Amino acid sequence: MIAPDAATGLRLGHRFDLLVAVLLGSIAVLASLLAVVQIGTSQQSARAHAEAARLTADLSARLQVSGMVQQVLVSQEQASLALSLEGANRALAGTTSGDEIAVEIGLAELAASTALEEARTATARTVSGPPLDAYTAGLIDATIDQLTVEVSEQNQQVDLAGDAGARNTRSILGLSFLALAGVLTGLGVTLREGRAGWSALWFAGGMSAAAAAMAISAIV
Repeated sequence: MIAPDAATGLRLGHRFDLLVAVLLGSIAVLASLLAVVQIGTSQQSARAHAEAARLTADLSARLQVSGMVQQVLVSQEQASLALSLEGANRALAGTTSGDEIAVEIGLAELAASTALEEARTATARTVSGPPLDAYTAGLIDATIDQLTVEVSEQNQQVDLAGDAGARNTRSILGLSFLALAGVLTGLGVTLREGRAGWSALWFAGGMSAAAAAMAISAIV
């Protein structure tokens, strides 16, 4: 026969050992899950940050190059128009005063302005095709619609990086909870079935539950 006190002690010891086993198993499973989530979210965040940085650099290049080319083309158009007006005024003045040399100079300036405009038009046609490569042509010939789409994509990558970073933080926090749960479980095993031992195990269970909540929020 086993004394009632001894039987009660055995039952408590069995429950204690069972709780320790459940806690250790839960900690192992959650640690594996959170480690996978942490690695995955870290890689997602790094990729999104890199893509956002690439798009930022590409947008900056497109704005600078296309702006510079448009400025040059506008400047050439203004020069052609100024030369045409000057030639027309000189030819008109020469005709009015009977100065044939002024008329010839004015006509020459008109011809030069026409040649300059033709050269400007030919240059403008080459900015979006051969002999330029596709990437350079894309930088020069960037449109507002293209830039808007790229800005939207960049913002999306920034949002993805932020979301992945937040989930990565939660997974790291979950791993920290599990580390504390492991320490408390070890402390409970050391203290055994006394009040302090049971308290350590219950606190370890709370930390494991918090880690599980972090795992769910990191995955979802």
